[in-house]
Amino acid sequence: MSRIVVEPDEDAIAGLVHDEAVQADLGDRMKRAEAVAKATAPVDTGEYRSKIHVVEQADLDGARHMDADAEHSIYVEYGTRQTDRNGRRIHLPNHTLGNSLDATGGDHDV
Repeated sequence: MSRIVVEPDEDAIAGLVHDEAVQADLGDRMKRAEAVAKATAPVDTGEYRSKIHVVEQADLDGARHMDADAEHSIYVEYGTRQTDRNGRRIHLPNHTLGNSLDATGGDHDV
């Protein structure tokens, strides 16, 4: 019986993320995620939603990112531990950015 041995070229695989077509695809996916995030963002003053954007420049490792630059973005995304008199959390997490990545087939770190 023959045995098949596969030895992947790790350097070639790691380099794929820097390919122009791959970066274009990642950019398109991030724009779709941005549209979903803006469509599903909670709105009080509109500042949070207006500050959601894709970071145009990829990281050195090829990763792409979406940000929300409003000062209170972290509280919208992850909530707070603040509670009301009955012990209920006042600001529940919304996970706008994370959910938009999930909805568009992306991957995100929590």
